[in-house]
Amino acid sequence: ENSLISPTSILLALSMTANGADGNTRKEMEQLLGQGISLEDLNKYLYTYVEALPNSKKTQINIANSIWLRDEESFKPKEEFLQTNADYYKAAIYKADFSSQGTAQDINNWVNKNTNKMIDKIVDEISADTLMYLINAMAFEGEWQNIYEKVHVGEGIFKSYTGAEETAEFIRSKEGLYLEDGMATGFLKPYAGNDYSFFALLPNEGIDINTYINSLEGESFLKLINGATQEAVNASIPKFSFSYSINLNSALQALGVKAAFNPS
Repeated sequence: ENSLISPTSILLALSMTANGADGNTRKEMEQLLGQGISLEDLNKYLYTYVEALPNSKKTQINIANSIWLRDEESFKPKEEFLQTNADYYKAAIYKADFSSQGTAQDINNWVNKNTNKMIDKIVDEISADTLMYLINAMAFEGEWQNIYEKVHVGEGIFKSYTGAEETAEFIRSKEGLYLEDGMATGFLKPYAGNDYSFFALLPNEGIDINTYINSLEGESFLKLINGATQEAVNASIPKFSFSYSINLNSALQALGVKAAFNPS
């Protein structure tokens, strides 16, 4: 299965959530999200980080946060929690009738709008015990520094990691930033303005793709990207699209956030 994950999106949503935590729950979330710094400092850091992300007409990144609350007299979140997330995460606050199917559609419409219509649904239905949603939506749209023309598009044979072959539409180009780590080769392709880049890696012949993925670690990965060299690369990419969905509960518990999932 393909994977499509934004660590930044996950970090922002979980940090908003952490602002409502206390005791062991807060300590565990601070340790995972801030790696030892306080939640107050993490809020300031993330605010500054998001504000500093390059944004232009040709490379647009849209980040939006929202909190949806069940509109019931018996449920009243603390004002400090809501205000902190409004101040540092610009979180819009919505009170809604969670028993209405229209509320699920309102949430989906909000996500659809803030991902430039790339994600049209995040909630199927709202369960009776749901009190709150904390949602981050992120979308990136970028124009290439060296754009593709029609002459660069054509059919070719795509060979999957299983060895199966099929006809696919490819976009072809000559790139100038070469990547190599002994197990794979690839290239960097900058977006307009050179603030963001796309990169692709292809395992060498005879190296299983799963073996290569399992060998990647943060430090070696950054070393590979930062070690890009100026060399001519003939690049050929099949046109593709995919979506992905995952529940992170078990992953978060494996990373030490356990109290948050304990009903007692």
